[in-house]
Formats: sequence, structure tokens, C-alpha cells
Amino acid sequence: MTGRARHRDEPRVVVVGVGRFGALHVRVWSEAGARIVGLCDLDESRLAEVAGRFGVDRADTDAALLLAKVRPDAVVVAADEAVHADLAIASLRAGCHVFVEKPLALSSDDALRVRDAAAGAGRQVVAGQISRFAALYTRLRDGVRAGRVGSLRALRLRRDFSRAWLAAFGDRVHPVWESCIHDIDLAVCLTGRPARRAVAMESTIPGSAQPAVVSALLDFDGGVVATVESAWLVPDSAPHTISGVLELAGSIVGEAEVLGTGGVLRQRLVSDALVEWTDDGIGAPDLSLWPEEDGRVGGALRREVDYAIEVFAGRRAPDRMPLEEACWGVAAAEAVVASLGSREPVRVRGCDR
Repeated sequence: MTGRARHRDEPRVVVVGVGRFGALHVRVWSEAGARIVGLCDLDESRLAEVAGRFGVDRADTDAALLLAKVRPDAVVVAADEAVHADLAIASLRAGCHVFVEKPLALSSDDALRVRDAAAGAGRQVVAGQISRFAALYTRLRDGVRAGRVGSLRALRLRRDFSRAWLAAFGDRVHPVWESCIHDIDLAVCLTGRPARRAVAMESTIPGSAQPAVVSALLDFDGGVVATVESAWLVPDSAPHTISGVLELAGSIVGEAEVLGTGGVLRQRLVSDALVEWTDDGIGAPDLSLWPEEDGRVGGALRREVDYAIEVFAGRRAPDRMPLEEACWGVAAAEAVVASLGSREPVRVRGCDR
């Protein structure tokens, strides 16, 4: 770390943004061996509740003041997407490593500002693209790299969310940045390249400020084509796949297909190997992203946090989620949003600026 931690296995961490996912980060980083030395959120009542729940003494609505007071080793940015880049840069300038929840930024320019700030500060930035740490997606990546599908030609990536979530938080930010960014990043991860062009279409529903359906096509160097789709239309009656530790009930239905000249790989994010029928309904519990086992959160989220701690401590290279690839994903998502507006193909801005 930076020399501020008491010992190398106890990084001192501040979490900025303690909504449902920020609060989950507080728990998982604590369980992973970090010492949470401060929390920040603009909602004072929520801030006080989460600080009390986890026994964190320092809490402030001003991130800059909090960082100056506690001088942490690392900052977890889980605030509103619109301020991810600015908070990451401020944290880097304060001498901290940064874990920033997806998306890294809402524009390629801002993503590159974060990249440049990290280089200037000599600190690491890990973008929270959790799917890279889910075992099933890791298997797809390893299969592609081992040549089990021959020459990669196409990717089909889909992620659908509960319809109720669109009104609850989907209107806060464009769905491309909330849901599609997961699969755009997976396309970058599986191809190992930046996208060149994007073309996308959308469909809306009455009463929503944002599209409920997005369908995008990305073109990569080497002739690989990726289809990325997301629909916020899963009904409440569908089996719940997300509940428990996230303080959110509903469904995420994700599928991925990898097609090459020598084979095809397929996976589903949620398995029906375990289904629960109760008086409250039917559910297929999450066993991949953040399952709770023996009172601790595991799965992809725990592996992602463990990875970030190792990278920040200098014990491993930032090879699982390279910052440059996070910038590529932001640039591709930016092009998708632009194409939705113009209904024309859009060239992805290069990240070699």
C-alpha cells in the first residue's frame, strides 16, 4: 500500500456512496480484511444508519474533508454514476488507490482523465466490472484464450432486469451505463481489443425517461461482432434471482454465447440447479455474483475485492481488470448511446489520446 496502513493485510479504506451497493461494499471489504476508516454520502440519515450498522466512527457528507482527515490507503467509489470520474480523480490526487464501481466514467474523455490522474499519482485504479470475476464468465474467457472455439467470430450477450427496477433506479442513468456496460466490458475482455464501431436501437415504455430496451451491435478489429442486448421488462412474477445481501429483490436474467470457427460456448448467469418454492414466491437464488455462505459474502464480488486489495498492495499486476480496457468499455458505451440518439452507426473514439 502507501505506507499508511498498520500492516499490509489491513488496508485503510473509505467508501464514498453508501446506497444499497455501497453498503454491500462496506461489508465485503471489511470481510476481506480491510479496515473501513470512513464513510461518505450526501444523504445524512442513510450515512448515519450505515455507519452505525458497521461501527464506522468517521462519516461525512464532504468527501474531500473526509479524505484529508483520515488519509486512507484506498477509496471505494460507489456514488452516483455522474460523479464517478471526479471522485476517482480527487481520491487519486489525495494519494489513494481507487476502486470505482462501474461505469468508470460517463464519457471517454472523463475515463482518460482518470487514467492520466492515476499515472500522475502513481496509484492504481480498479474498475468494478464484476462479471469479469464471475466463475462462468471466467470460464468463457479461459475457453477463448485456450483456443477451444477456434478463431473467435461472434459474441451474443444479453442481460435483462426486473421491470420494477426501471422506475426505481433505471431512470437515474441511461440503461447503457447501468446494464449494457457489463456486457460491453465482457466483449472487450473476450476479444482483448477496443471496439471500432457501434450501431444501436432502443424501445421505450410509457412513463419512463429512459429506454426499456437497448439492442446494440459492436464491431471489433479482427472481424469479431458482438451483440449486446438489455431489456428492463422482466415481470414481478418471474422467479427472483437477486435478494438478500443487496437489499433488493427482483430478477437479473443473463446469457452469453461465444461463437468461433471451432466451437461454441454458452452460459447462463443464473442457474436453475437450485430453485426455492416458498409462500413468498419462487426464486432461483444467486450463486454467482454475491452469494452469502456461512455468514459471509462470496462469489464474484468477493473475488473482485480480493483482487483490488492485492493490486493496491502491489502483490499482483492489474491484469484481470486493466484500466486501459475499462477505458475501452466506456468509449464503446459512449458510442452506443450516441448511436441510439442518431440511429446511425457511430465510430468509437480511440483511447490513445
